[in-house]
Amino acid sequence: MKRFLPLALPMMLMSFVFCGCGDDDEKTEVISDGELISKAIGTWMCVKSTDTQQGHSYDGLMVGKEVTINAGGTYTSTAQSFGYTGTYSVNGNTVTVKSNSGGTFVITVTFSGKRMIWEGAANNGVTFKYYFDRESDDDSGVVQPVLTFTDDLIAGDFSWKVKDFTIEKGRNSYIQKDKEISFKKDGSCVGFHSMEDAWLIKNGRIETYHKQTSEPMYVYTLLSQKDSTISVRMEGTLDDELKATVVLTKVVYQSMDAITEDYQSNIFALRAPIYASCASFVEGQLQLEATRSTPNTVHQISAQSPVINNTWQAAYSTINRINYTLEMAERGDLQLNQQVTQFLAEVRAIRAFIYYNLGMLWGNVPVITQAIMSSEQASNIPQRSQSEVFQLAYSDICNALGNLPDSNYQNEGKLYFNKDAGKMLKAEIELTLGSKSAAQNTLNQIDKDSYIYQTRSVLQTMERPVIWAMAQASSGPYIPVYTITHHQLYLYEITGSKDGLVLETNVSLGDGGATSGPEGVAAEWKKYTYADFGYWAALKRLGQAQSVTGCFDYELLMPIPYVDIMSNPNITQNPGY
Repeated sequence: MKRFLPLALPMMLMSFVFCGCGDDDEKTEVISDGELISKAIGTWMCVKSTDTQQGHSYDGLMVGKEVTINAGGTYTSTAQSFGYTGTYSVNGNTVTVKSNSGGTFVITVTFSGKRMIWEGAANNGVTFKYYFDRESDDDSGVVQPVLTFTDDLIAGDFSWKVKDFTIEKGRNSYIQKDKEISFKKDGSCVGFHSMEDAWLIKNGRIETYHKQTSEPMYVYTLLSQKDSTISVRMEGTLDDELKATVVLTKVVYQSMDAITEDYQSNIFALRAPIYASCASFVEGQLQLEATRSTPNTVHQISAQSPVINNTWQAAYSTINRINYTLEMAERGDLQLNQQVTQFLAEVRAIRAFIYYNLGMLWGNVPVITQAIMSSEQASNIPQRSQSEVFQLAYSDICNALGNLPDSNYQNEGKLYFNKDAGKMLKAEIELTLGSKSAAQNTLNQIDKDSYIYQTRSVLQTMERPVIWAMAQASSGPYIPVYTITHHQLYLYEITGSKDGLVLETNVSLGDGGATSGPEGVAAEWKKYTYADFGYWAALKRLGQAQSVTGCFDYELLMPIPYVDIMSNPNITQNPGY
């Protein structure tokens, strides 16, 4: 019911009468049309509101929303209930307001100092009372915040990372710590919401919107600035209930268009944003898989879940950066020495890794092999079948494998996609495609004796059992993506035998007479919490996901984020959601 009221208001007919001035307890006095308009002109923020329908009252639905009344008979609003824009006309003491979304409003208004009070009723039975405080004192209707955004401050070849945030009102679906947003000089942006792709500065504030439909998204007000840190107030036009304070720090990455002949240093500069967004994807995937593979939480994922949207966005952000890098090489912008060649193999392998996991998690997904530079492009990407996605991933890793850097058994080298990591990914895809003999051949090319088996504690410091790990986007230990335990578990899945397989404590992977078959392999996976990454995929390959977790058949695939379904007509939601 709470969500119904603001959505229903544009459909209502209300009485909108301006009259009176003075304190609430004073008798209202009649004023002229000109005086009424003069008092009303300006920007007002709602500080208290009550909506009543069928005997039920709802407080705060309008709080935090602004209405700007202009002298020329027009108004704007950050409230969806008032259609964002519209016109008004005066006839005696009655002012008729028509929103551009089709609503007509009639409200009784009183003034008390800089406070305006609206009382009214809708013809569908809704009554309401709103209290507004004036935000601008002149007759231009222009808000004058203490601090104002400028293009130079907010936009450029850098991004803003969330350092901290407080939700003052509403529910948070998109803001998370360490998430990055960015604003470009051409008016495009990457915001908290996937549809938040364009921006402008109006009255010193940032207003974001969806470029294709011009639908307003959020309004950002600058509260403070110190060095490379800003504090902003974020209010929803997309989400009428949201009001938050967000602290952002500037993150400067070297522009890929500004690469010089110092290729070695620029290779590492290019690596940073790719690996950072890939780490965000891996963290999100682990969270999704942990939720889905735990019986107590198995049914707690929906198309509106923040982790669904964040993981999906991190995946495609990484892919787009990789595509741009590969296009640079094709244009000849990069001098192809050995280091550059290895780096290009790394990013192609990461693209294979992400596409494989997208296909495994979601099934049919959009496939992008060229850099997306506009929201129009992003909203017209076709969905490809899961088998096509797997084949693309397999082609990418096969093409990259020969040029990947040799495996580095030192800590730093394990943070970058290396040759053994490529073999692990190739084998995992071969297992998924049902090519067990090919997967076994690939796994046998890894020198497992190079990895000393130790206990889980060494994974905090990246010692030798790890083949490839991700440095977490947030603070915390490394995430082991591929370890020698994964290698051994893949072989167990292929052969059905534990003979010759070992634990990290140099003991047999289990009693040779223990349960074998898919149930035994699934049970073996569950023993190793440091092999969490890959467990859900293994359960699906083994046909054990439903029996182990209790998930429904449709929950073998994740829901595609709701916002992407709405913004791209070429995407179809997975059944069951």
